[in-house]
Amino acid sequence: MHGIRVMTAVTGAALAAALVVGCGGSGGPDGAGSGPAASGTGSAVSASAAAATRDGDNGVGQLPADQVLQQAVQALKGAGAVRTVGAVSSQGARIDLDLRLDTAGHCTGTLGQSGVGSFQVVEAGPDLWVKPDQEFWRTHGGEALSQLVGDRYLKTTSDNPDFAEIGELCDLTGLADQLGTGKTGLAKGAPTTVQGRPALTLTADSGTGTGTLYVATTGSPVPLKLERDSGTVEFSDFGTPVPSATPGPEQSLDLDQLQSPGPSASVV
Repeated sequence: MHGIRVMTAVTGAALAAALVVGCGGSGGPDGAGSGPAASGTGSAVSASAAAATRDGDNGVGQLPADQVLQQAVQALKGAGAVRTVGAVSSQGARIDLDLRLDTAGHCTGTLGQSGVGSFQVVEAGPDLWVKPDQEFWRTHGGEALSQLVGDRYLKTTSDNPDFAEIGELCDLTGLADQLGTGKTGLAKGAPTTVQGRPALTLTADSGTGTGTLYVATTGSPVPLKLERDSGTVEFSDFGTPVPSATPGPEQSLDLDQLQSPGPSASVV
């Protein structure tokens, strides 16, 4: 499954880079910034959050840039579930993603790379399923493996190091924390509208490109869009439950068994 591992690794690296640069770059030579918990602005954040209403001004327009970012991170975690849709690039590869994820360990959606193919992802706690499409089998799997797997998922776990990047992409809490890492050069921009909602921009220049995060200024101050030179990711469907259905035994093959020594090892 080398092709899947490569695609997930590229996707994870590209999205992580977009998140870090988009929220303000690194705070030091080791890439660590002053995270939300260390900013000492909890009382101001709480006061602004208390002023928010479902459709009214949530008060972030009056806060400093670093506090706006902190509110966006906490709002994303507080939503409990989100949909991320977009395209990012790394090492010349464009990755398209459409994932629904929550803080309870559920994730479902698709990841794809132009010219390589795509695959469906289902995660429930430690269990993970991936289902490559026919284009992927043609470019990486080969006919024998394609026929062996058929229209089934490959089952593994999020602890499998070969698929660690999927676990990271499907971790809403971790994604929010990445969004809030580092604030060097963070500045507020002009009001705008994203997905029909009033928003403000947070911009930063990391030295390798400019990143912009769009934060809702009405209702919950959730992040609505993240864009930088390497791509754009939009956030939506906040709080919408992630489908919890998982593929049954008849719909999947155990990836560990396919990769273990045995008659099938020659086709993996």
